[in-house]
Amino acid sequence: MIKSMTGYGRFEGMVLGKLCTVETRCVNGRYLDVSAKMPKDWSDKELLVRELVREYVSRGSLSVYIRVDETVAAADVRLNADAARSYVSALRALQQDLGIGGELTLDHLVAYPGMFQPSAAVAEQADCWPELRIAISGALEALNAMRAKEGAQLALDFLARLDGIESMLEQIEARSQARIPAERERLRERVRQLMDDGIVDEQRLQLEIVLLAERLDVAEECVRLRSHLKFFRENLAEGVGIGRKLNFLLQEMNREVNTIGSKSNDAEIARMVIACKEELERIREQVQNIE
Repeated sequence: MIKSMTGYGRFEGMVLGKLCTVETRCVNGRYLDVSAKMPKDWSDKELLVRELVREYVSRGSLSVYIRVDETVAAADVRLNADAARSYVSALRALQQDLGIGGELTLDHLVAYPGMFQPSAAVAEQADCWPELRIAISGALEALNAMRAKEGAQLALDFLARLDGIESMLEQIEARSQARIPAERERLRERVRQLMDDGIVDEQRLQLEIVLLAERLDVAEECVRLRSHLKFFRENLAEGVGIGRKLNFLLQEMNREVNTIGSKSNDAEIARMVIACKEELERIREQVQNIE
């Protein structure tokens, strides 16, 4: 099953007794590019986060957002008295130096960082990574579920367009073969008109007819195009890291269609060639979103 590169995943879980929310967002990208935003206390886990992402995603620009409910029960915190005294001393010295009046209140102090700290029991809790890994994995699984769902829709669209191209290819082959007798007679008539005595050199005419048939024959291009269509379907069924392969096959298919158009001097075939190129372009646009 192919996967789209775009998707979103969210998971909520408990990490060290706190509610942790992990969100993952992925958009198109030529390579895998991972960015992670998490609480400052967990910044040392960024490398582990990147390694975990690679287990789920191989291509795309992916962002991981980790938020934690920092609400802590009063019994789990303690006042940092030393910090409070230092702040009070510094603020009063500043008042005196600048001649600023007013009363220093508790409201002023609680705005400063470090006034409250987790209790020793909370601070010495176990490593957060085992529980954090579970939360991130949950978000990545949700992301991949969305990407797989979108990929399934893209695959159905691809197959329908490939069927349309193959149907037009059959018509092109049939019309190309049918044109050869008509072109042979047209060439014979033109040669006859150019000859003063109306006598046609059959040997030279047959040579020109052979050359004309070779120029009009698109069988070789049609065989190669069918082979590319077959490989495209097989890669869709494989569905693992196939974005670049599909893009290459589309380039080759477009090359064969262009050759068919240049060899077929026929308005109806030209119309079908243009329709095939339009379908290939629509597929190419969507393939850019395949992992």
